[in-house]
Amino acid sequence: MNLSMAIDSYITLKRSLGAVFRAETRILSCFLREFGNIPLDTLCPAACRTFCRGAGPPTRWWERKYYTLRDFFAFWLARGHLAVSPLPDAGPKVPRSFEPYIYSRAELQRLLDATSLLEDKSSAPSPQTLRALLLVLYAAGLRPGEGLRLRGCDVDLRERVLSIWDTKFFKSRLVPIGVGLCRVLESYHAIRRGLPMPEAGHSVFFASRRGHAITLQQLERVFTRLRKHTGIDRPSHARRQPRLHDLRHTFAVHRLIAWYREGADVQACLPLLATYLGHVNVSGTQTYLTMTPELLAEASHRFERYGATDKEQNHED
Repeated sequence: MNLSMAIDSYITLKRSLGAVFRAETRILSCFLREFGNIPLDTLCPAACRTFCRGAGPPTRWWERKYYTLRDFFAFWLARGHLAVSPLPDAGPKVPRSFEPYIYSRAELQRLLDATSLLEDKSSAPSPQTLRALLLVLYAAGLRPGEGLRLRGCDVDLRERVLSIWDTKFFKSRLVPIGVGLCRVLESYHAIRRGLPMPEAGHSVFFASRRGHAITLQQLERVFTRLRKHTGIDRPSHARRQPRLHDLRHTFAVHRLIAWYREGADVQACLPLLATYLGHVNVSGTQTYLTMTPELLAEASHRFERYGATDKEQNHED
């Protein structure tokens, strides 16, 4: 099989399964231009390494190219068109400089209190809508897009479950919610019934004042206003300021801290957290677990308790 046919077939299959595959298509197209329409099994490992590596220090794009080609070759290797992958086993080690912002509970409260500032903005979501939406993103660990796509039929307040459909990684999941969040959503639901619902139960749950869907861009603009008003920011020289998506990171870290304080087996609980967040595996969840001072303190306390218990047992022996 030649490279052109292999790439076209692979991209067609991925897109038929619902993958956007935009960046991967660009990478594979560049790969084809670089090597030409040669037989798939004649690719040289050194040339593939050079294509991924490029020039200069390792970058995230280098990493993206490597994993795109790794999956491409693995696909054809499994189907017998390759005897061995022409890509090196060891992937690039790109340092991670970005750190999510973990909001304190006091900062979360300041953000919620600041939603009242939107009272005079007719085009923005109402303060009640924004407050309920922010609480859902934090308390249920949803991605912003997942919260905005919730429909009335996806919010089961009797069973206290949110249904999340066809989200990232093309997965759907059920998200149980606590009593406190359910009460917030019940109060908001009473307000939502007073707004237009053009699709009845399939209308968006979190809507604008006219009953329309709220776009992610609108929500991020409003959130930036709230964050600036409350003075929640990083130093001016920082590359990124606290984001809306960081509410999801904050949920994960706060959940981990709570498990430490409860004395739970944190390692055994991580797969549960991964499932709740809708991750494919635990490694995806680990990127959310930033080592904050509070989390570090709880981990240290756990280690101290473990050490004290171990000493007592040794003394008894």
